[in-house]
Amino acid sequence: MLAAASTVGFSGMFGVSSAFAADNGDSIPDMLNIAATAEAFAVTHYFRALDATTTKAKFDPKDVAYFQAALESEQAHLDFLMSNGGKPLTTEFYFPVGTFDTTQAFGLVTSIAETVFVGAYLAATRRFAELGQPLLAATAAQVATIEAQHLALVRDTGGLFPNNIALGAPVFYNVSEAVPVVSPLLSGKKGALGDMETAKYKLPSKDDVMKAVGKSMLVAKLDAPFNTLIVPFTSVKAPAMSSATMAATMAATK
Repeated sequence: MLAAASTVGFSGMFGVSSAFAADNGDSIPDMLNIAATAEAFAVTHYFRALDATTTKAKFDPKDVAYFQAALESEQAHLDFLMSNGGKPLTTEFYFPVGTFDTTQAFGLVTSIAETVFVGAYLAATRRFAELGQPLLAATAAQVATIEAQHLALVRDTGGLFPNNIALGAPVFYNVSEAVPVVSPLLSGKKGALGDMETAKYKLPSKDDVMKAVGKSMLVAKLDAPFNTLIVPFTSVKAPAMSSATMAATMAATK
């Protein structure tokens, strides 16, 4: 797994191209469902990393704190998407064999996953803008920046140089292009990272997630440049969400 990823790189492994989706663009409901599936996987992934019963890798305390904060933010993303109509296509996932055996393997696999997430949210930003939904485009961009933070941190965990790019990689033109890339996580079939585990790992409950997180390290607001918006993804309570963002979502999905 490590040799394959290190030798051919991300785009070579997955054959990523900037092809148009059906009808030259994704629908908003489809983007919400795909994003919800990705976030459900992300929650499961970071939760499992913190689960001592299934993880052999020995993470140092700073990495554990990174993963707890990442887990909380991914749960907040999932909560927001589901509250706005997104539905995960599955809540059970497969992982490449060896993902949680060493810090190097975990860092590499997670960096690939986070590259997919950044690319998908950048594609969503483009598509929302194309559809005339600037608030949704801004919100997708906000999430992309958080996934990029995770990307840098997990690269550091895996012994890779963390800030190795000047721009987020636009590996997808439409969000739906990410689906075949991550299909082994959903099907368990052998993919670019080699054999997959035979057992599925189920999305943990929100209560279990928050127990694993412990004390929250997230804040509820950002000041600029969207100071008219309460950032929806960093609050798990619906009343704290921006009414403007909620209205834009509802209007766009009708």
